Amino acid sequence: MPGRRTTPAHHRIRLLLRWAGICMLALLAATHAIATSVDGGQSRPQSVPGSRYAERVGVISIRGPIDPMTLTTVQRRLERAVKDGCNGVVLELDTPGGDAGATLAICHLLKTSPPTNKVAWIHPQAFSAGAIIALTCREIVVSDASSIGDAAPIAIMPGGGLQPLPVTERAKIEAPILSEVTDSALRNGYDVRLVRAFIRVADELWLVERDDGKRLFADANEYEILFGGPPPRGAATRFVPDAPPITTAEEPNGDVSIPNTTDDDALERFVRDARVTESERGRWKLLGQVDGADELVTLRGEEAVRYGFAVARINTDDELLAHFGAKSLVRYDESWSEYLVRFLISWPVRGLLIVVTLLCFFIEMITPGVGAFGAVAAGALLLLIGAPALAGLAQWWEIMLIVIGFGLIALELLVVPGFGVAGVLGALCLLVGLVFSFVGGDLRTPRAQNDLLIGFFAVLGAFALSLIGIGIVMRRMHTSPFFRKFVLERAVGDASQVAMVGFGTALPDVGVIGIATTDLRPSGKIRIDDGVFDARTSGAWIARGSQIRVVGRDGLGLIVEGGIA
Repeated sequence: MPGRRTTPAHHRIRLLLRWAGICMLALLAATHAIATSVDGGQSRPQSVPGSRYAERVGVISIRGPIDPMTLTTVQRRLERAVKDGCNGVVLELDTPGGDAGATLAICHLLKTSPPTNKVAWIHPQAFSAGAIIALTCREIVVSDASSIGDAAPIAIMPGGGLQPLPVTERAKIEAPILSEVTDSALRNGYDVRLVRAFIRVADELWLVERDDGKRLFADANEYEILFGGPPPRGAATRFVPDAPPITTAEEPNGDVSIPNTTDDDALERFVRDARVTESERGRWKLLGQVDGADELVTLRGEEAVRYGFAVARINTDDELLAHFGAKSLVRYDESWSEYLVRFLISWPVRGLLIVVTLLCFFIEMITPGVGAFGAVAAGALLLLIGAPALAGLAQWWEIMLIVIGFGLIALELLVVPGFGVAGVLGALCLLVGLVFSFVGGDLRTPRAQNDLLIGFFAVLGAFALSLIGIGIVMRRMHTSPFFRKFVLERAVGDASQVAMVGFGTALPDVGVIGIATTDLRPSGKIRIDDGVFDARTSGAWIARGSQIRVVGRDGLGLIVEGGIA
């Protein structure tokens, strides 16, 4: 049968149809790709494990030192994220560490609050308290050039630097932290020995691999069980993490918790529950030592991934979205007011506020009326007790003691002059209230005791600086142009014409009689001849219009007494 003749016109038609089909297929593919990549609310950008998938992700950043204010702000932002419908939460960590009590409270909050789908993003560092917080999350992801670990507790004294911890005190501090990270490891599938080596210097670890490819971080006891002899030590045995990601021997264990105990022996017995037995001897091989007896484990980002400690490297918000297969991401950062409260509760700022409060309170007491110094003192006092209350440091009884202390001192100065019972009790109440406002948590814990010591020295130093300031005020009251605006006024001729008393202005002599032109409680104004002077009483209040006698002069002005017949 003769073949069909193909003309040039037929050939061109077939080519056109073929290209049209190719273009249609390309257009359909592009349309599908755009539909799956754009947030249209219908499809996932990529396939992710069901336990990780979240439609809406909330990112809570934790930057800088961990303190009681961190607990308050994390709780607020976590509640907001849940209210906004976030079914995935990321803790973005960039912290050198911080307060142990606040850290443990944050861990409890994260373990007991929804959602369960929480991921720690080390971006770029999570040392000490940051590492402990990261372990509470279901997964850990890292950014490039990131680090995590080095979580041993330390004690720092302001002005004294790092303080050594005796063995007993260190063990007492370490016990609840070890209990916390062990619980987190069992909940989330991290290697228990590895996370404990973040905290304990003496721990040693060797990476070993079973014949089925499973790996774990074995301590010296486990190594002897597996290999029948002591483990090798030294630089030649160090493991270089250049292998593919590791699947460790730990598996997530559900909602597991261990007793919150400070009994280190009990905790050790829990941890020593056998992960390996002699029956497995011969199935394991040594890959190398990863932690020595004189170091704390600190992992770089790439090491964390290769060890199987972190599940991925993530550097941008877009990569976070892809990690969750999410449709939207919302950031929940600290508010400006939370930044302000954190600044105000630092011990140097609180010490300065104490100085300002006491100094302005004193100046207000020695000058007549209610003026600018009283307003400044009231404002500084409000910041002094309000900021710790917002941060969860100051309790109601501490605030009451501070208020009662100032009230008793004012009572001593204004109602029952002299240094008596009211003044002493007021000073004690003020001292105790201010010192304990530095303390958060149970006073039996080492951290709270350290806070108490910091508070005591901060308040004592502030009192000392206040006394120095009061001495300067007393010497400069009559010579400083600034203070003369508030204190040394003298009326000449008509009472409405007021002239400032300058250098060399003569004050009335002791024994001169005058009239109180205002109530003296204990400060006020008196008239002697044609002049009006500032004065304060040496005893009880003096009512306006009463006769007075000058009984003394000092850097603050005239001292008078009433009861003149």
